Order: sequence, then C-alpha cells, then structure tokens
Amino acid sequence: MRYSDLETSTKVILKVIFAFLIMAFLWETREIILILIMALILASAMDPLVDYLKEHKIPRSVSVLAVYLLVVAIIAAVFYLFIPLVVEQSKIFIANLPQYGQNLQNKFPSLLGNFDLSKFLGQQIAGLTDGGNVVSSTFGIFNGVIAFVSVLIISFYLVAEEKGMKAFIAALLPQQHHEFTITLVEKIQKKMGWWVLGQVIAIIVMFLTTWAGLAILHVPYALILGVIAGLFEVVPYIGPFLSAVPAIFIALTRGPVMVIGVIVLYILLHELEGYILVPKIMEKTVGTSSLAVLVALLVGFKLAGIIGLIISVPLIAAITVVIDELWPGRTV
Repeated sequence: MRYSDLETSTKVILKVIFAFLIMAFLWETREIILILIMALILASAMDPLVDYLKEHKIPRSVSVLAVYLLVVAIIAAVFYLFIPLVVEQSKIFIANLPQYGQNLQNKFPSLLGNFDLSKFLGQQIAGLTDGGNVVSSTFGIFNGVIAFVSVLIISFYLVAEEKGMKAFIAALLPQQHHEFTITLVEKIQKKMGWWVLGQVIAIIVMFLTTWAGLAILHVPYALILGVIAGLFEVVPYIGPFLSAVPAIFIALTRGPVMVIGVIVLYILLHELEGYILVPKIMEKTVGTSSLAVLVALLVGFKLAGIIGLIISVPLIAAITVVIDELWPGRTV
C-alpha cells in the first residue's frame, strides 16, 4: 500500500508520530546539536577573515591556518597573563569568604537576623570541595574540554573547505533550494561574524573598565571581579547587575563609602553598556528588538544552560535574517 492510498486520519497519525520521533531524536542528541551550532558560529566568525586573506592572494589553507594560529595565540596569551592571577585571587577569596560573611553579619546584625551567614558560606565551600563534587567537577571539565576541541575541529573543517559551511547546510535541503540557501547562509555568516567580533570587544571593554574602576576604588579582588564582569557581558542588559552582586558583597565588608563607590561604578558601567556597547553590537549586528533578545536569552538558558545563553543571540540573529528574506519588511 502506498502512502497516497492511506486515509486522511491515518496520514495525520503518521505525521504526528514522525514529528514526535524527530523531536525525541533532537532532544536525545541536543548536546551534539549544541556543539554543531557553536562550530557553525565560530566558523561564521572566521570564514569572512579567511575569505579576505584569500582575496589578497594568500592560499586558503594558509589563511585558515593563520587565523587559527592567531586565535590560539590570543587564548594562550590570555591564559598566560591572567589565569594565574585569577586563580590565585579566587583561592584567597574563597578561603576568606566565611570571614567576609562574619564581618558583614557583625556590621549589619539586624539585616540577617538569626541567619548565620558565615556558617552558611563555610558549608557551601565545604560542599564544593567534597570528594564527590571534585570527581564530578573533574568529569565535567573533561567533557567540556572534549566539547571545546570538537567545536574547534568541526569549525576548522567547515572553514578549510571553500564554501564548506554553505555546502554543508545546502546539502541538508533539496537541490532547488540550494542557491537561495547559499545566499541566506552568506548573510547569516556576515551577521554572526560581526556579532562575535562585537561581543569580544564588549567583553574586553567591560573587563578592563571594571578592573580599572575597582582598582581605583581599592576594592579587593578587582581582577577576578573584572573577569566576572567581562564574562557576564554575554548576557546583554542584565550582565552588569549580575556582576555587581559579588562586588557589592565585598564592599559591604569594608564600609559605606566603598559601597557607594562600587554602586556608582556599576551604574556607570550599565550606562556604558546600555548606551554604547549594546546598541553598537545588538542593533547593528543582530538587528532585532531588545525584548526579543531578552526572551531569547531566557529561553536559551532554560533549554541549555550557559551554552544556550551564549548561542541564543546569534541564533535569533540568524532567525532575523531568515524572516527578512522570506517576509521582507517584518522584524522580530
């Protein structure tokens, strides 16, 4: 019996079952899909630079190798210059955290009531350093390293072959849609590439300004707090508020003057992000409303945690390009 000979109700049931199987398959392979998406984003950021070098008579293989060596060199330099200092400050901060809690409780006894903040923080640190948690954290780091290496390898193959990513995506669709798909992918690549560049600039700016500002105010652990501010910049709009929490907590143990200084600093940082960094990055590269970006961030975090948070903005940028191509004039 052919599919066309089936009754309408039977066809509907088969379609529902098929859709359910596809959704189940996508859910079971979500970690692999996330790796592929991150590889596509990285390849999108590198492909235009490789094409630019190729236009200047540099062979593509050499261009790809040069771009990857540049990325690896930058990462290695960051690790060499900053990671030892960050690790050292983190160890000292974690060791002193219960004492900070005790100092805070002594300064504001009525604020916390009978809640023993120092004991609570000590228990949390003990839980983090527990043997079982250490083992699970080690496996988590190992899995993260494997995922990171996988992203680099997949993105390398996508960039190494000329129009490799365009051909990869086009191969998933029927032949009659290949030309339209390649044009669409080129536009998405351009937008994602600019987004990655803008995001890197925003992270560096927020890290340096926060570090410098806290150092001027003589706030302890200014370097690690600056790193936190830079990392939270992957969460537009609310990143500065989240990164302000540990800084204000530390300032509370030093006195009201430092608290006021830290609050003013993070308000200025929020203004810097809201009026300069975000408009330049989001509106110029993503081209969608702030509300849509925030909703995408929340959905991404709910579905895939930190990774979902990171990839949600470039994904909504890609969706915006598709909508503009299919329904010109409409915006997300």
